[in-house]
Amino acid sequence: MISRNRMVKSALLGVVAGAVSLVMLAVPASATLHGWCGSGATSTCLDNGTNTPTGTANPFAFTSSPASSGDFKIDVLVPNNLASAGSFSITGGATSPAIASLFSPTAWTSGFLAAYLGISASPANPIGAFLPSTQVLDPGATGFFVFQADLGVNSLNGPSGPGIPQLSISAIGGNGTLPIGSYIVGFLSEPGGIEATANSGALFFTSTQSNLPRIPEPASLLLLGVGMMGVAGFAWRKGRNAK
Repeated sequence: MISRNRMVKSALLGVVAGAVSLVMLAVPASATLHGWCGSGATSTCLDNGTNTPTGTANPFAFTSSPASSGDFKIDVLVPNNLASAGSFSITGGATSPAIASLFSPTAWTSGFLAAYLGISASPANPIGAFLPSTQVLDPGATGFFVFQADLGVNSLNGPSGPGIPQLSISAIGGNGTLPIGSYIVGFLSEPGGIEATANSGALFFTSTQSNLPRIPEPASLLLLGVGMMGVAGFAWRKGRNAK
């Protein structure tokens, strides 16, 4: 009788174990995003195990492991002790241009980026994955100001690439730069959750991106227009007096 009970228990345990295994297999593996540099079939910047250093801002992209589609957001992390653009314009996504505006006047200085943004994402991106590398280049940084843009629904290729959509970033206002030690990370919202950039896959800028295309602010455009009108008026008066 005891032997029979043991056999029944063993059979039940086997059924439970099999069911758990099936459930685990049915759950997709945790997906992550990874930065991609350049427009070719092979990324021009490589993951060094800590971050993905790059000296060129444009073009850039992200890949997904596995390939995925969803609402795609780009976050620009700027060292909190350096002046930067007032915002950034990102072109190439389903929503283009998408404006990356300041997420909060309070810088991200501790904890996880996902918690700072008020979302549940995987990986959660601890500040320790970003700040130490930035402080090697910029010892005065204690955190990051975060600029965020929503690029709409996009489809990202798998890790073998190429990186699509191809994106470009432009500065709006401020001093028109992406300071040294800045990062670009991506988030992709899917029905199963939010994919975040792998900690080592964030695009890390090891030189000041002073060559970013500059988009004038409306006030600057107005001043330019007034100046051109003034020059035109002066030329007209000079020609009239010459007669």
